[in-house]
Amino acid sequence: MKTLLALVCGLSILSAGCVQQNRFRYVRLQPECFGGRRAVDPVPGAPNERRDWPSLDCRHRDYSVGFVEFDKNGKAIDSNQTKKALELIAFRKSTAPGGKIITVVYVHGWKNNANQMLPGRDAQDVERFERALSELAFRSGRAAAAAGQRTPVPIVGVYIGWPGKSLMGPGWFTFASFWGRRNTANHVGDGPDLAQTLNDVIDKTNDGRTGSRVMLVGHSFGARVLEHAIETGKVRLFDAIPDSGFVNPRVDLTLYVNSANDARLSMARVEALRDRPISVRHPDYDPASCDAARATRPECRAYPLIVAITSRGDSATKYLLPTANTVNLDSSAKTPPSPTGTFLDPIPPAGIYRRSAAAHLAFLHSHDVREIPCPTPDQIDSETARVRARGVVEPTEVWRTLLACKPDDVGCQFTFRTLGGDAAACYEVDSRATTNGPQPFNTTAFWIMTVDTPVIKDHGDIWNQSFIQMLGELMAPRRFFDPAAPLVQLRAR
Repeated sequence: MKTLLALVCGLSILSAGCVQQNRFRYVRLQPECFGGRRAVDPVPGAPNERRDWPSLDCRHRDYSVGFVEFDKNGKAIDSNQTKKALELIAFRKSTAPGGKIITVVYVHGWKNNANQMLPGRDAQDVERFERALSELAFRSGRAAAAAGQRTPVPIVGVYIGWPGKSLMGPGWFTFASFWGRRNTANHVGDGPDLAQTLNDVIDKTNDGRTGSRVMLVGHSFGARVLEHAIETGKVRLFDAIPDSGFVNPRVDLTLYVNSANDARLSMARVEALRDRPISVRHPDYDPASCDAARATRPECRAYPLIVAITSRGDSATKYLLPTANTVNLDSSAKTPPSPTGTFLDPIPPAGIYRRSAAAHLAFLHSHDVREIPCPTPDQIDSETARVRARGVVEPTEVWRTLLACKPDDVGCQFTFRTLGGDAAACYEVDSRATTNGPQPFNTTAFWIMTVDTPVIKDHGDIWNQSFIQMLGELMAPRRFFDPAAPLVQLRAR
């Protein structure tokens, strides 16, 4: 495969080119990230370092970002990047009311790296991620205002860079890099330094048990990187599961978006959760107060620990991934045995797990995402008038009220709307569990589903406003943004 990639690069010199640069971020003096120009930067970097781009981005009041880069073998390019990102987390915790922060760790995907947008050029993956952090910061501010707090929970992003882009040129041409990036993603996820960095970020965020939250997000091959680090046991999402009672969470939510990984690791995780189930509950969950009549209330619902979401328009994982794995099978993961029993969906042959992404296998789906009618203008006007009579109108709350799951609909998990002006659409996420008859194979805290293209357009899409709306509804009901909220409850059952 290295020979093939070298040949492709050689043929591309005139029309495109190979990406030789592995590093895009440099540790330099940034006291403004630690309190102001006169503050002490605990990791100042080399004297007179001025190369673009810096390893921290603290230009925005609502959020800040640390960048940590790895080479093709999963080795940290500069350990000071990690040290500085950890110092940023510690500083944000030290200045946050109650010490609570939200850390969003993002592993970018195929055809991306940690470079910044050049003047006059299109936004890069970095800018799209930062726009998402800005939206999450807005939601944090809104939650703080609702709680009567002046200061919202700070948002800290950690952008994990790796050589996800090896070819430059038109999209049809760069598809040739799929095999090489697949193998590189395995090496990065299994490498010597990534897991340690993730664990350090998790531990630093959770230090002091202040109710801080950690969310891990992997996109495309970045999801493959992340899943390899987790499923090899190097990164733990929670502490050991007892026979019953509480489980200590280390990570609140893990997302795989348009994962360019076959289903073997996901299948093994679902099997493990079926064997030793855990439930993810609201911070205020009390079994005694959650009888059948109250089962649909936010504090009584079950929530996910891991979510795999793939666009129905993702042709790369729908067609290219199975082809690539058929031509050149990735042998880095074992194929789990096929389950036995009767389920809602037919049991697929064992070989399919080696070729297809988890979200493209209906057998592994836990939830359905279906379009529902949006509220009419008259309904919106009526609800707005009702809310206005009580005080300030928050348009988002009007929509949330009108779209909310019906009190007697135990299958409805949450609803959301896309943002597209006149083309906006509304969706409901339903559990596939049935009241009688065969059940879906996956009824665990690992939610797996597909979404329409208005939510996520295609394989390269992730941080658009519509997906962020969906993400917000996954986060907000479990009091992710509330300043005084404790951690979610993980319970062995």
